[in-house]
Amino acid sequence: MARGIVRRIFTLAECLEPDRRAIWEWLLHDPIDVLCGHTAMELIFADQGEQVETLLRWALWDEENGGVTDIYRSRRVF
Repeated sequence: MARGIVRRIFTLAECLEPDRRAIWEWLLHDPIDVLCGHTAMELIFADQGEQVETLLRWALWDEENGGVTDIYRSRRVF
């Protein structure tokens, strides 16, 4: 179960950031303000990975549609 969500999150993240090291750094260490300051991996382990997936889908949608909103950003997105 967790493996599937990690793969989906990583695949979405790759659409926003080609550097795999930066993705792993973000997954493991960067708190996401809009998700109560938890890291993506903390949320995955708490069975809340869908929140991260949704966040990345919004970020990707935003990227593809000209940056309409900035709500998904933590300190930085990659």
